[in-house]
Amino acid sequence: MIEFKDLEKTFEGKHGAVHALKDINMKVEEGEIYGVVGFSGAGKSTLIRCVNYLEQPTHGNVIVDGSDLTQISIKEIREIKKKIGMVFQHFNLLNSKTIYANVAMPLILDNTPKAKIKERVMELLEFVGLDDKAKAYPDQLSGGQKQRVGIARALATQPSILLCDEATSALDPQTTSSILNLLKKINKEYNITILLITHEMAVVREICNRVAVMEGGSVIEEGTVFEIFSDPQTPTGKNFVNTVMHTEIPKYVTDMIRNDVTSNDVYRINFVDHSAGRPFLSQISKKFDLDVNVLFGNITELQGVPFGNLIVKFQGNKSEILKALSYLEDNQIVYSEVNSNAG
Repeated sequence: MIEFKDLEKTFEGKHGAVHALKDINMKVEEGEIYGVVGFSGAGKSTLIRCVNYLEQPTHGNVIVDGSDLTQISIKEIREIKKKIGMVFQHFNLLNSKTIYANVAMPLILDNTPKAKIKERVMELLEFVGLDDKAKAYPDQLSGGQKQRVGIARALATQPSILLCDEATSALDPQTTSSILNLLKKINKEYNITILLITHEMAVVREICNRVAVMEGGSVIEEGTVFEIFSDPQTPTGKNFVNTVMHTEIPKYVTDMIRNDVTSNDVYRINFVDHSAGRPFLSQISKKFDLDVNVLFGNITELQGVPFGNLIVKFQGNKSEILKALSYLEDNQIVYSEVNSNAG
């Protein structure tokens, strides 16, 4: 559906060239919700603007629904852009126009007959829960309602792709949740592919199927949401995951490990899905001559799948500890040793 091949984008600035995108190779499959996360300046907005050709690549290819935007005419690009909707962080509504007129604008610009415009606009306003606000103006709406209008407008031309540029960043947590539920509904009922950029990992956890982590214009890791959240491979990925998963070991625990000369048998254990609800630690203490001390941990949910992360200390004979670790492996439970420099 969307594919980037060797994509690069360079801007010429006062102090020389700025490499906003560097060698991006990424594919968004049809019907999925794909998240791109990164700090400010990572290149997220530039990347998403290449999809609807608001930014033209310096090098590489942007392929949308089988068409390489870098190889076709401006006229052909315009036709493809009709199938791409965009939702903005700050709504970008026309304050002098009614809600009806804001949603109708893309259809008006496309010379759609008035009768069809009315039918489509009212259908969309009902879909986003604002059919009673058609005659209202943006200033009369809350932030969440304004974003619903922005979403309705983005859907007006029946796009197959929806681009979301920090669509929830200006909203409070409760409103953010309602907007994310609406996006999931759009994805499911309209089968629209969604490419979403954000700096909020909680948004990725809630809605995305796959995610790419960007830093300095490059994609530094990519995978399913479960893969990235359960086992991030880069420091930046770990930092983002820790904002919602709280997997970083607290200082009081690391100090405890450093100060305890017997703490060389401390392990991080990940519990996933079926294993999260089973009493493995209790079983270990019964099966083997060991005491199990839980130093830190939590159990949460990743898109309906339980995920637990525990820091535990095994106290006992080394041979019994090895048996316990083998038992974890036999039950496909991932663990890693936590050394005295943990944290």
